[in-house]
Amino acid sequence: MSKKSENMNEMIKKDDLIQAVVIADNFSNTFAPLSDDLPVALLPIVNSPIIDYTLECLALGGVQEVFLFCSSHVDQIKKYIREQIDNVVNWSITMSVHIIVSESCRSLGDGMRDLDAKGLLRGDFILLTANNVSNIKFLPILNIHKKNCKKDKGCSMTLIYKEAAPGQASRCPQDEIVLASDKASQKVLFLQKLATQPLATKIDISLEDLLNYPTVELRHNLQDTHIAICSSAVLPLFSDNFDFQTRDDLIKGLLNDELLTSSIYWHLTTEYAACVTNWHMYQAVSHDIIHRWAYPFVPDMGINKEEQAYMYLRNNIYRNKTVTLAKGSNLVEDVVIAEGSTIAESSTIIRCVIGKNCKIGKNVLISDSYVMDGTTINDNSKISFCVIGPNCNIGKNATLSGSCILGSKVHIESGQVLEAALIQSKKPENANEEDIINVQAYRVRCYSERQDSDSEAGDILRMISKLRIQSDIYSDESSDEEDDDVSYDSKSEISLPPDDTNLFLTEVIDSLARGYEDKLACDNLILEINSSRYAYNVTLKEVNYNVLKAILSLPFQQNDNKPFVQQLSSLLTYFSPILKNYVKNKSSMMDCLQAIEDTANTCSELIKCVAKIVHWFYNQEILLEESIISWYQKLDKNSRLYSQMQPFINWLEEADEESDSEEESE
Repeated sequence: MSKKSENMNEMIKKDDLIQAVVIADNFSNTFAPLSDDLPVALLPIVNSPIIDYTLECLALGGVQEVFLFCSSHVDQIKKYIREQIDNVVNWSITMSVHIIVSESCRSLGDGMRDLDAKGLLRGDFILLTANNVSNIKFLPILNIHKKNCKKDKGCSMTLIYKEAAPGQASRCPQDEIVLASDKASQKVLFLQKLATQPLATKIDISLEDLLNYPTVELRHNLQDTHIAICSSAVLPLFSDNFDFQTRDDLIKGLLNDELLTSSIYWHLTTEYAACVTNWHMYQAVSHDIIHRWAYPFVPDMGINKEEQAYMYLRNNIYRNKTVTLAKGSNLVEDVVIAEGSTIAESSTIIRCVIGKNCKIGKNVLISDSYVMDGTTINDNSKISFCVIGPNCNIGKNATLSGSCILGSKVHIESGQVLEAALIQSKKPENANEEDIINVQAYRVRCYSERQDSDSEAGDILRMISKLRIQSDIYSDESSDEEDDDVSYDSKSEISLPPDDTNLFLTEVIDSLARGYEDKLACDNLILEINSSRYAYNVTLKEVNYNVLKAILSLPFQQNDNKPFVQQLSSLLTYFSPILKNYVKNKSSMMDCLQAIEDTANTCSELIKCVAKIVHWFYNQEILLEESIISWYQKLDKNSRLYSQMQPFINWLEEADEESDSEEESE
């Protein structure tokens, strides 16, 4: 074992058993009507039950024993886990899974109290839900937690977060937080979820909580992974405080109750981690898996399978070898099709996941949707922004759009048009006549019947629970009913939904940052940028402008102590193939220079070295002299940018004059 590995495991003794508690239920109807028949833990994400990702992640992260806590759909989960163990899947080789059943539990707090009564946990443990997808290595974080416990006897939890800029597609609005911590120790001093106070116009932080620390860090750029390292004291805290029903209740109690002397720390991970808490996160995580950000959890490698599940083709197309594609069918981009499925003539699939043994008829258009196992979609139907449950049948010429979610075995008749509807196959209690679509399709009104339906806070929570895919994630244009769902106070802490161009810029920054960190090929990043361009429907001019703006902003996201100009030079060199791909003519050169101008006017670091940066573009033959001078002549002569650029422009003109004189002498 290397010295690095020895140091990493210094505090994890050989006889220590690394344990995890996985909560299999989400104690809500967020995924209704699908979750009525199917446990959330077995909900397929990119055609694999989500619990497979969770258990495989724990096994790869070094966990040896897992307690899987279930309170609903117990028989289905038991059967699935037993089958996986019998098949000797990867995680079963190094990790044991014990299913703990308590059908009377109605919250995470009830589950924690039940586990405390059983006395199964021996020390520190990892707490997460069965709908987590991550590739986190837990041993280093466990070591950090143990060190915190040695320094602070009251340390009870280490919360795990990852960076995500506001507006990023994979950042759940329901998990928006503001966190204040001691910068030296990462001890949490203040933590507030904005979704719990959607009408608040300010955040109140007590100065008394902060003055004891020399440097306090305030963050709003964090994504909650819903993973925590817990000390043995956590279970008794739930048992002693029956009002703690959720993890958030525990955190709030520890931070605000002076009688509780326990403390909380947090850790920033650079690895992939996300929790599928609602349909927004379902489609965001699916996108990340298809785009290979959750490696090694990628479709073509399979989860818990030795054989390759899919062929990986251009434009993020994943197709099983047994899939039948008729002549004229078209798979555009970001498509996953599982075994046994057939696509008939002239059908088009765009940004979709198709399950096993699905039958897609002729001239069908499916975009930005998820179709689960055994479903049939007949000729000339159109499906967009929908989730179709298993064993459904969609009749000919049907149209489903705007966040329709169908439970299992739903039948939609030919010619039916549905928009923004939750539909199940069984007749619900107290169903109205208008809820009856046919004998195998009934509308579900689980959102409008809530007690807080008249409150704006309730409207916001309902809005973020619905399905938002690609450009529809932050817009609300699918129906009049949805338009009335939410209104924003201009002074509210919840910001207005960003437009598509800003979303595109955010996604490009994220793609380039990850690409640079993982040293991905620029050709692959160009495909990613082009995919985002079509998803957000931005013009080529906006692409040229925002790609360069994204690169210029990257030095501020790097954890590097190098000077700004040195960091930026490295980034420009690495991304030069991308720049040359987009900056090809005079128009794109002016877009590039405009991005430099706008960024320099708001960034003191860039304006100091702007001449060097433009000179680099000139030397690389990305920008031509004519375009640079034309742009420079339009600058405000009294501006700092004009004066910073003047020596370089003078050099260009002098070099041009010398070249002319040499030609004349010849």
